[in-house]
Amino acid sequence: MIFLSIINHSHDEMIINNKELPLIAKKYNITIKSNTKASAALINYTNKYNIQLIDESYGLGFGCNNNYIFSYLVESNQISDSDYFLVINPDVTITLENIKKLEKNVNKLAADIYTINLYHDINFTQPELSIKKFPTILGPIMGLISKKTRNDAYNKSTITKPTIIDWAAGSFLLFTKLAYEKLNGFSDKYFMYFEDVDICRRSKIKKMHLMYLPDIKAIHKGAFKNRNILSKHFRWYLKSYFRYHFL
Repeated sequence: MIFLSIINHSHDEMIINNKELPLIAKKYNITIKSNTKASAALINYTNKYNIQLIDESYGLGFGCNNNYIFSYLVESNQISDSDYFLVINPDVTITLENIKKLEKNVNKLAADIYTINLYHDINFTQPELSIKKFPTILGPIMGLISKKTRNDAYNKSTITKPTIIDWAAGSFLLFTKLAYEKLNGFSDKYFMYFEDVDICRRSKIKKMHLMYLPDIKAIHKGAFKNRNILSKHFRWYLKSYFRYHFL
């Protein structure tokens, strides 16, 4: 069974407008952790579609919020050792059919973490650079400054079968329950950004595998707020960048 973990940071309207979630909720467990006070509309929505809503402990970072959900599922005896824990952004849209396909695929494979083929558009013509090699010291910063395509991204067009990769964006990461426990979840050293690189790097050190599944697709809108050098997101990005490389 796959357990979906969604962090809501004032994404109430976006979540409510996602027409796939109610369909997924009929078969799979969805838990939303609000990082800001949930609106009455979101509370009604989650009650209507039997989606768990954790509306407490606001202001946590991305990783800590997902760890919060995982601990809640463990402590309430909902998730078992044979299950999967899916970290998925509120701006990612995946169909029930693709979730079923994902579950069928991972049950046949032997990796510890999985990711899928994310696109920017509904026609699946604009692939997102969501799978990459581990970053060099200057790679991410130069990419932000120049606004050019990062040269550490894998070329998805050349990958046609399940493949082991370095790291994938935290917008969609599927962990075996045992792998998430072994890694102690995301590091609380990162508030936002690089927590996905860090957990994938730690998994590689432990000889755990991250597998990319090119045939399973989803849409990721992606705000990419860290690209505005005057924003707080860019400051968070820089802080995480230095922590990852030097601390």
